[in-house]
Amino acid sequence: MTEEPNVYNKGDVVPTDGKYVCSPCGYHHEYKAGETFGECTSCMAGSTDGHPDYVDGTGLWEKASEPET
Repeated sequence: MTEEPNVYNKGDVVPTDGKYVCSPCGYHHEYKAGETFGECTSCMAGSTDGHPDYVDGTGLWEKASEPET
């Protein structure tokens, strides 16, 4: 069985529905499977005006952990 990567780049296809976290700023965004990861609308990481800690081509989005029940 192939395991999903933990971190996704801008432009990657979203593998599964869910909440994803911006690595530089911690903003949560909900994506649907098949969409494309974009820049963060909070800190603008992934854009020319974005977060200074983000380096283009590195992981931008991480799947948010689900709360334990």
